[in-house]
Amino acid sequence: MKHLIKNKYIWIFATYILIMTVVPRGLKFVLYLGDVGKTEHLAFKNYHVENDLLIIWLNISIQLLILGFVFFLYSSTSVFTWKRPIVKGKDFLNALYIFLWKILVSGIAGIVFVFINGGLGDATPQNQQNLEVAIQTSLVTVISTVILAPIIEEFFFRKILIGHIFASHPYIGLMLSSLIFGGLHLVSGFSVVGLIIYCGMGLFLGLLYLKTNRLESSMIAHSFNNLISSLRILIQ
Repeated sequence: MKHLIKNKYIWIFATYILIMTVVPRGLKFVLYLGDVGKTEHLAFKNYHVENDLLIIWLNISIQLLILGFVFFLYSSTSVFTWKRPIVKGKDFLNALYIFLWKILVSGIAGIVFVFINGGLGDATPQNQQNLEVAIQTSLVTVISTVILAPIIEEFFFRKILIGHIFASHPYIGLMLSSLIFGGLHLVSGFSVVGLIIYCGMGLFLGLLYLKTNRLESSMIAHSFNNLISSLRILIQ
């Protein structure tokens, strides 16, 4: 137990989870107290921020806060040492492979949806629906989705969780990181389809990280897949 408490990487990952879960709720509470978007008295649990542009900038602010935390770890502590990123041609081929695997998993998720719901309703995960609205509202979301999110998520889920916390048991770290990765993408609304897609994506990115032992490779694959999703939304 003392070993876990003293493990700095666990505290780093816990800080990330705290920022991702508590800070958004705190910002929402501040907006609630300021009566932003309220037309009548509502209990906090029933309050929702309806301004899509405001939501986008709040999300980007949280991402920048997390990047600031990462910068602090590299610049002001001895936990990590900065190394110049190395991009290889094979990274882009791996990104294509991950994209093809994602298509396969999405197809399987669609079959599961039809089996469970008889094809009735919308199979699109709530997180994806929110992304579509955000991209259609502001192109700044594309920068957030294609650049900021992959850097942040690969650093914490692959480097910290798999590469450090579970360095001695990487495949346990792989499974756990995939589940947490999928879970955080379902905070806005749970669905079996979303669980399969996001946990599957986390699994593939984790396997790529283990195979190459390079964070750049999983970051590029993650960014490439988010870019394709963003372009698909833009050309609809």
